[in-house]
Amino acid sequence: MLAFLLFNLLAGVLFVGGALLVSFMRSFGTTPAQLGMVLGLGWVASALGSLTGGALTDHIGPRRTVLLTAAVVAIALLGKALSRHWLQAGGCHLLGMGAQAALFPAAVVLLKAAVGEEVGSSMGFLNTAFSLVAIPGAMLTGWVVQRYGWSALFLAKFATYLLALPLLVLLLPKGAGQIDEQGEAAGAWWEVLRHPPLLLVCVSVFVVTVGGYVHAYYPYFVQERFAADVRRLALFDSLYNGVWMLSNWPAGVAADRVGRGRVAMAGYGMSAVAWLFFPFASSLPRIYLLYSLYCLGNSLGFYASVFAADVAPERLRGRAVGLFDAAMYAGSALGDGAGGVLWQHWGARLSFTLAGGAHLVGAALLALSDRGKGNGRNNHPQGPPCRC
Repeated sequence: MLAFLLFNLLAGVLFVGGALLVSFMRSFGTTPAQLGMVLGLGWVASALGSLTGGALTDHIGPRRTVLLTAAVVAIALLGKALSRHWLQAGGCHLLGMGAQAALFPAAVVLLKAAVGEEVGSSMGFLNTAFSLVAIPGAMLTGWVVQRYGWSALFLAKFATYLLALPLLVLLLPKGAGQIDEQGEAAGAWWEVLRHPPLLLVCVSVFVVTVGGYVHAYYPYFVQERFAADVRRLALFDSLYNGVWMLSNWPAGVAADRVGRGRVAMAGYGMSAVAWLFFPFASSLPRIYLLYSLYCLGNSLGFYASVFAADVAPERLRGRAVGLFDAAMYAGSALGDGAGGVLWQHWGARLSFTLAGGAHLVGAALLALSDRGKGNGRNNHPQGPPCRC
């Protein structure tokens, strides 16, 4: 716990979120279509990284996997600092995304070995700690970029990982979290696909992530309409972390009482309203308010991943969440990848309308799955993802 806490705190000191990532790529003269290709491939890298991280955890152990993937993230940050072309910067982004996704399975195994069944609350604690530092960290990032440039920022982040690596070596327990070999039925995945409520949940997140590609492109709209500089864009990332920090735990408590599916539906609905009204906002403060509503919906919508486990038989819940994540990554890859072209040819207003409609369709699909398999009460939530 202490090792991951220190790692999260160091990672959040200079936080680079989605808005600043877009600004970083645009500093190389990247077009929306080129940016879309990089963002879409980033989700593919995350999916492949998750699979690779799980395999490495089983073969070389979770401790070694954490150390290896953290070192790869550091190399990706150094590559960004030295980048002189958008292809080089994009390649380093893919490497970092894949390595961060690969770190997650190993982190879960280590945490479970340390805290047992309280792994969910431990992840929530780490997530909150990260957000507390990342909120001012995003603002600090904007200041550093404006004063010293992007290269200095990523060199500083590289230095934080150089500091974190020896701490992980010293604090992570050796031999903890080893996994026993388990026999798996050859047709287990096909058995998961036989449950219509689960398929509806997975289709809902696929629709939301495909149609919601504007989450990656709204900085174009903000910069063009309100001439927002890097510091004003950095505030979006601070808002995201702040809303997530304040809302996710209460949302989890509410989900236990009224049902995870219903809370996720409410979240999709909030995000739909935010995106539908986004192009009509007449001032930057109103944009910040709508974005905060989207962040709240995103926080509540997280519990769709837990609801995927609720609607599946108990013996298949692990595979159910895996299928949900696969649908989410596939939708994000397709949406972000094609989103640049759609934004470039359709414009902002139609893209925001599509995003709002996609979230409404996702909420309707969740309602159908909730109707078909209860609302998921009295099941233990898995907790928010570790942001190590």
